[in-house]
Amino acid sequence: MSADANATVLRELLAIIDIDASATLAVLGLAQRELPHALAICDGNLIKARFRFAEAWRLELAHCAAALNSRSVNRQALRKQNIASALIDGFIAESARPAYAGEPDPFVDVLRIDLGEVSALLNPHNQACLLTAPDHLLINSLLPPLIGPDWPRTPAPRPSFLRLTTPADLPPGIDASALRSLELACGAFAGLREVLTSAQQLRHLCLRDPGVLGSGVFDDLEMRELERLEIPAAAGLSVDGWSRARNWTAIRSLRVHGLGLAQDNFDVLELIGRAPFWNELSELDLMLFTRQATLDDQRWGALWSDQAFALQTLRLRYLHSPQWRAVWRGRFPQLRTLGMADNGLRDQLPEALVGAALPQLETLDLRGNNLSPQALRDFAHSHGFAGLKRIGIKLDSELMEDYCDWNGAVVGRGPVPLSSSEIEANWLAGTGLRVFDD
Repeated sequence: MSADANATVLRELLAIIDIDASATLAVLGLAQRELPHALAICDGNLIKARFRFAEAWRLELAHCAAALNSRSVNRQALRKQNIASALIDGFIAESARPAYAGEPDPFVDVLRIDLGEVSALLNPHNQACLLTAPDHLLINSLLPPLIGPDWPRTPAPRPSFLRLTTPADLPPGIDASALRSLELACGAFAGLREVLTSAQQLRHLCLRDPGVLGSGVFDDLEMRELERLEIPAAAGLSVDGWSRARNWTAIRSLRVHGLGLAQDNFDVLELIGRAPFWNELSELDLMLFTRQATLDDQRWGALWSDQAFALQTLRLRYLHSPQWRAVWRGRFPQLRTLGMADNGLRDQLPEALVGAALPQLETLDLRGNNLSPQALRDFAHSHGFAGLKRIGIKLDSELMEDYCDWNGAVVGRGPVPLSSSEIEANWLAGTGLRVFDD
């Protein structure tokens, strides 16, 4: 069947279930054309390719109300959705790979595109697509190259956002003068210095490989407009590397995760506290690890002691209650959101908040602290934060349930979580506190 005839049939099938064929075909054709390229430059990593694909075409996907995800499927998983064997065989073809030697039903990595009324599983290996809807299951192998008007749009020669997972992601002849957000997941390479020099209006910088700071490409760059700096994996962040960033005086939002995974990592933490923007930050998010390196109590306390902060949002993870008490040696007159999630405080929450004078506090995240219901109730009735309105908390009921994957396969069993309304009714009644879910 020709591509045009194939597209006509698919349009008719989609019309049966009242789906706008133009938008669906556009996104599927977009995926067909771009995903192989994304896979090639991401060394076959479907998850990395998904991120690259989603960002490169985010406007088109938003226009079609589409969401992307990567999945692993096999024949057994698809059979549970009552899909005919012939359709399954045509979709998987010869692209399945064993998870281990002797695997009887190999898996295949696919891209899932949710389009509101219909979901599509796209197999990038053989360009086959399996469309699913409430009452209809459709397969379309070798998707037609049918693209609607202006689909897909050519990537902007002057992008405002750029994600570089490999040097191959850098578009040739790029004009970085309009760049506002840059994510680097690779080390330094030829051409990167020129991009950084041209990006005079850069507002947001995410460094997934912090070693690039010490490579020389950031030397003598002032980054006068940079407001937000993220280092999601700071194990490779060195004192020398941080010296390039400490004088970016416009930074107001700082996220550093993973300090302490290397022996000398906490030396960097001390220098962060000496940065000229430290007391001017409006948002700070630190995740610290103390198993590989020791967090000296005196150096930690010196970051906060007798200082006034402009912070409106503070998130700190993996701290003990004495380390939290050291934080409250500082003054936080504008703090509205406090993230204490994932600290394992249990019943030590009141102790961790001793000395916390937070007159503007409105939101407190306590998830991941294994609080008992009674500890939550006691805190709710005695916390002393006059403006507190919202609290983040997760509690489980005594009921058990099966945990199922998207295809219905049981992957585990555990307690049924209590809903926000149940927590509010049973443990927060009379306090005025609401549970937030985001």
